[in-house]
Amino acid sequence: MTNDSDMTNDPAADATAIWDRRYEAGEHVGTKPVMEGDPVDYTQHKFLYQRSIAEPLTGSLDGYNVDHVARQFLVPAPGRVLAIGCGMAFVEEFLVANGYAQHLLAYEMSATAIEAAKQRVMDKPYADRLELRSGDVLHENLPTGAFDVVFVQAAIHHFDRIDDMYALMHRVLRPGGLLIYDEYVGPDHHMYEPELLAIMDRIDDCLAPQYRWDHLAKHRRQHVAYPNLEWMLQHDPSEGVHASRILPLTYQWFDVVQRADFGGSIMRPFFTGILPNFDWDDPKDQTVARLVILTEQLLTQHGVIPHYNTSVVARRRDVPRRPLTAEEAARINYTGWQDKSAPSVLAAEPRPLSARLRSRVGRALRAAGLRR
Repeated sequence: MTNDSDMTNDPAADATAIWDRRYEAGEHVGTKPVMEGDPVDYTQHKFLYQRSIAEPLTGSLDGYNVDHVARQFLVPAPGRVLAIGCGMAFVEEFLVANGYAQHLLAYEMSATAIEAAKQRVMDKPYADRLELRSGDVLHENLPTGAFDVVFVQAAIHHFDRIDDMYALMHRVLRPGGLLIYDEYVGPDHHMYEPELLAIMDRIDDCLAPQYRWDHLAKHRRQHVAYPNLEWMLQHDPSEGVHASRILPLTYQWFDVVQRADFGGSIMRPFFTGILPNFDWDDPKDQTVARLVILTEQLLTQHGVIPHYNTSVVARRRDVPRRPLTAEEAARINYTGWQDKSAPSVLAAEPRPLSARLRSRVGRALRAAGLRR
């Protein structure tokens, strides 16, 4: 949390200062390859990651989506890869170490993170192929068409100058080059819709008291805790700053050749603060968690709620298209959405609900006050 007195009128500088402090304190999930005890990020818990991300995206509980995508699109290894917002560069190191990039240039605003990453890899045999730089990539005057791939791991949602960043990513790629990312693409600053929060509260009502102790708020929660905009801006003004524009901008500047949505619309806020209550070796606790996962998967699969996390591979368009209209982008986060101008998009079609199940879903939504 940042005090008002610490904030300036420069969002980028404020965010960089916040991230420097987090990396120095070792409190961010990105300071270690895995932090199983993190009370906030469900993706850092092996059981939840395996069943809500790994298995849906790779077909295997032991799968790793970065490796899964790299095997499809980064073999043979591209000559030049640009990574933006690399943090401590654990994922970028994985790509180089496993032969998915001949040379990778990685940028990160936090000098603290970059220095730690340099110390970690300096004696590795591939250190000369992993170039780590601290600074604003928009100010670096990178050459046009110099990269085969632009790779971003969960950082686009921090881009304040997002239009300039998309123009940069398009410009530095060679013709036919790829943009690869894994991102939060939900509402800006994580300001979720009231209807979605109401669904989470109904699920939360089903939990036994021992699962509802909030380790962040230090009390048993009566509803799923959710921060207001003021708190989010003080905590990190860059968090999800233009997240809702990521998919529309991607389709404007690139042709999406593979898109794998994986929910997160319930999982991330629902488990925040209560993750330490679960014994991941206990079959009973596993069952409770799997039912929450299944609830999100069924609601996203049938188009009832949107996906707020996605993994995308997109090819550079020679000429960017016009921006999507509001009507064209209205359901861009929902299963089955198709870009009508690009029939090659590999988006899954929604599975139709049977009449009986459709009736039951309707009754449940009306009972929850979410449908008339």
